[in-house]
Amino acid sequence: MRPFRLRRSVLSVPGSSEKMLRKAKTLPADVIMFDLEDSVPVDQKEQARALVNHILGEGKWDERVTVSLRINAMDTPFAYRDVINVVEPSGNVIDTIVLPKVNDPCEVKALDYLLTQIEMNKGYEVGRIGIEASVETAQGLLKVKEIAFSSPRLESLVFGVADYATSVSARVKGTSGHGDAEEFYPGHRWHFPISRMVMAAKAAGLAAIDAPYGFFRDLAGLRRSCELAAALGCDGKWAIHPDQIPIINEVFSPSEDDVERSKAIVDAYEEARKEGKGVVAIDGKMVDGATVRIATQTLRAWELISRKV
Repeated sequence: MRPFRLRRSVLSVPGSSEKMLRKAKTLPADVIMFDLEDSVPVDQKEQARALVNHILGEGKWDERVTVSLRINAMDTPFAYRDVINVVEPSGNVIDTIVLPKVNDPCEVKALDYLLTQIEMNKGYEVGRIGIEASVETAQGLLKVKEIAFSSPRLESLVFGVADYATSVSARVKGTSGHGDAEEFYPGHRWHFPISRMVMAAKAAGLAAIDAPYGFFRDLAGLRRSCELAAALGCDGKWAIHPDQIPIINEVFSPSEDDVERSKAIVDAYEEARKEGKGVVAIDGKMVDGATVRIATQTLRAWELISRKV
């Protein structure tokens, strides 16, 4: 059974920066992601792996924080070394592996098999390390349903806006794929790919995570981007700067009204189940199984958030 993790904010930290990696321990992000991919130049990959191992080996992280590792894509010469050289010595600390630019479910399966071999060899709990698949290309979006059901280790799907824009030849201005088209596109141009990814994720029981907002000084734009993603069903968003974390956490946290309504739904469902009733109604409206599942997840999220305060 997949663990339930808070993923409101996922802070991407360059694996080649000791200063940033150390600072990450002090930040309020739900997930700290050690990045070995885009933020690390080719000639620094090996040094970055060693640095990440060093930081991870200094001591156990706060159990309320998810420690994640983004490796390089499976069609590069770096991915297998990222896994072997970091997971073998640090697999007892790493919670999830982020697999970028997933184009086919076989990539997730291959990573799953490799992780299983490492866990058996090192005596780690088999299956403990989760996988997060980043959907960043037209090909990946085309196969997103198959990707979502590709492995029992899979915990989330992540939308990669910058590479997706490139893969479909979308016009991009500036460094952010989010919010940079408002002057020349009448609406939210990533509505379809995000919705499609969210649909596949939720059908498979996975979390859905939105891409980062690149203009890190534009906090109003960040809030708007978070609200749009939340409206489409995303559970959280990547961050590229510490200043983005508070807004992301706020937007993706359930409100008091959400919590109260969820509690009422779960209580009514439990009472009906005890009485042998097959139908549950709240405020005159029928409550189905999907609504109960969402309410349960909301309460679990609220419980974890309360522990972090």
